[in-house]
Amino acid sequence: MVIEETLCSQKLTEQKSMTVSPQDSVMSLLYQARWGDGSAYLKLADCYRDGIGVKKDFFGMITMAHMAEWRGAINRMDDYIYGLPDGHEYKTLFLLMDGYKSYIQEGTDSVEHVLCNNGSPEAKTLLGIITIDKGDTISGMNMVKDAAEQGCSLAELLLTIPDWKGRLRADATKLGIIAHRVPLAYLILGDLYYEPDDNGKSNKQLAVEYYMKAEEHAVLDRYGAERVLDYYRNGGNVQLTEDDIKRLELIVQPKDVETE
Repeated sequence: MVIEETLCSQKLTEQKSMTVSPQDSVMSLLYQARWGDGSAYLKLADCYRDGIGVKKDFFGMITMAHMAEWRGAINRMDDYIYGLPDGHEYKTLFLLMDGYKSYIQEGTDSVEHVLCNNGSPEAKTLLGIITIDKGDTISGMNMVKDAAEQGCSLAELLLTIPDWKGRLRADATKLGIIAHRVPLAYLILGDLYYEPDDNGKSNKQLAVEYYMKAEEHAVLDRYGAERVLDYYRNGGNVQLTEDDIKRLELIVQPKDVETE
């Protein structure tokens, strides 16, 4: 336990010392991340946090911090958030939402009050989620729509999902429209076309194309990589370079993960 805490503290110290220099362009960081560099994901999270080379974006920061966790750069995504300076707007938003999850009524009312006074599109999105969760779907969705119009990527992504409980499929057309702004949409599109629809039909070729788009943006997960490799090795209509295959294999089996 002590060793784990020490390692966690060490990683957070390393994280805080990371600065994105002018040489560390976003494209360069994406390249490093695609080859499994967890620290590059942390720097990308910083880019989205501060708007360096990309649009400042709460959801983009969260996405890259999550990928950093998966690549082993941090123990938990939360470690990145808690490592942000006290008072940072994104840290505040995350902690507010985390507090809401506790479902303590007094705390929930306080969370809503703070979000109402925040004014940012991200705060409006979180307030919309809470409002929907409390049963007022119309008001909540209107808040999310307003936030999306103000450029909140999380809100844009939520609007592609007609049923947040997972009973209805996401809207592929809407996902395609926002994917260049919200790269995680490429991954969702891949899943959408790979898995059979209500009529039992799938389009694995199109799914693989979207999975590879997700890989280009360093957000492809293990399941997507496995599906691409399986499709390719079974004679599917996709062209992969040797480097593509190596990166996909790294996603399926990261270098620092040992198999028995």
